[in-house]
Amino acid sequence: MVNVDCAGGQDRNTTTSETQPYTPPRKTKNCYTSKDGGAYFDSSLCGSSGDRACRGVGGILACKPDNYGGYCKNRNRYYVSQGSRFIELTREKLLDRYSSEGNTDGTGREVRRVLNDQERKFTNRIRELQIMGKDPLVKRSGSKKEDDSGVNSFASDLFTKIGIGISVIFFIISVCIILIQNKII
Repeated sequence: MVNVDCAGGQDRNTTTSETQPYTPPRKTKNCYTSKDGGAYFDSSLCGSSGDRACRGVGGILACKPDNYGGYCKNRNRYYVSQGSRFIELTREKLLDRYSSEGNTDGTGREVRRVLNDQERKFTNRIRELQIMGKDPLVKRSGSKKEDDSGVNSFASDLFTKIGIGISVIFFIISVCIILIQNKII
């Protein structure tokens, strides 16, 4: 199968829908106008000279993807679609678009989604181990066994804490890697 890129380097196979061929990729939706504007999206035209991204304001190469729907850049001027036409972004609108006080809901939503997905994977793994009879959760009883010496108790507690610490570090590193791959941080 051939990998075809739509405007802005968006892979047609992973960023568009087969059931909705006229819905542009999320990261470049502002490079296309509505159907009335003449620069509407059609997934069958991706990767061809017929791609209508940024038509009239720089063409296909002017389309730049970002987490806010993308934009068209033509000679240091920035445009986004609004209905059936393109409007120029003023410097103030461009700064508001990327300010920390502005549209951070998308980023927060992605972070929450990643964390929830990671928590779901951990919970599923714990349940799998419990079903197989290997309960990974340490059950503590109210009283200590009489044959436990102080050294054995100290050593087992130390190794448990080291294991938990390493697990937490791996979890944080994996979340950071996921966030970096999605260009969130």
